[in-house]
Amino acid sequence: MARTGLGRGLDVLLGQTNATPTTSATASIPEIVAPTTEIPLERVSPNRAQPRTTFDPELINGLADSIKRHGVLQPIVVSRREDGGYELIAGHRRVLASRVAGKTSIPAVIREDVSDRLELALVENLQRTDLNAIETARAYKLLMEAYDLTQEELAERIGRSRSAIANTLRALQAPQLLQDAVIEGKISEGHLRALASLPLSVAIAALGDVLARGLSVRQAEALARKMVRPTHGPHDRRRARSTDPELRDAAAALRTALGTKVDITRGRKGGRIAIEFYSADDFERLYELLLRAGTTS
Repeated sequence: MARTGLGRGLDVLLGQTNATPTTSATASIPEIVAPTTEIPLERVSPNRAQPRTTFDPELINGLADSIKRHGVLQPIVVSRREDGGYELIAGHRRVLASRVAGKTSIPAVIREDVSDRLELALVENLQRTDLNAIETARAYKLLMEAYDLTQEELAERIGRSRSAIANTLRALQAPQLLQDAVIEGKISEGHLRALASLPLSVAIAALGDVLARGLSVRQAEALARKMVRPTHGPHDRRRARSTDPELRDAAAALRTALGTKVDITRGRKGGRIAIEFYSADDFERLYELLLRAGTTS
């Protein structure tokens, strides 16, 4: 039975057309059987399609120690460049670790017939289990744009469900602040999904609470529900909707300045400004902001 999805892509990449079939989209990379040669590390350039943007220094240093003792056990895969150098297709961490280990050359398989370097490089990386949600989503987006694929076509090509593709791509719609937190390893994909639907100012406050209290995904989901839950009674909601443009603009300005939800309602003889906080730390933050504003006015 022919391999499909990611496994088949790697067979093409590594020159293994008769490899043992696998049903897993995250199967381990087969051993390379193509001829290898030593090439200078200084002539190896990173692949432009590399989706991974961050590498754990501890893992790289650990791999470097192993390379010092045992050498590079699995060759990298490269293609020739017109300038005489090599473009990396697979093995970015081995290259980084070899440089840390002080190596000047590295064993490599040189692919002379690579016509789809982008797809092959992305396939190699998507098999890895340590890509974060944002890196994976960017890789999906790049493949879809480069090959004019729909989500269904991409799902079939890489052996995953369309719903999984859609859920992963949705991460790119989250505020950049949340995306950066995922890339930096501060929150998980589950945390991202829990907070992504919040208004930006509320999401900022929620992220601070998640990080300060070390909340789990379920706790973050509960926090998000609490932060968007209406706090007005029926009469208050009617009044809030009927506020004039001046009050709406003022509430928006306060939300931006304070980084939290602010409601302003006007009654017959006066009105009310409601400033929400979502934790003790958030209260302290707002308290200090308001005190500073009062002393500088």
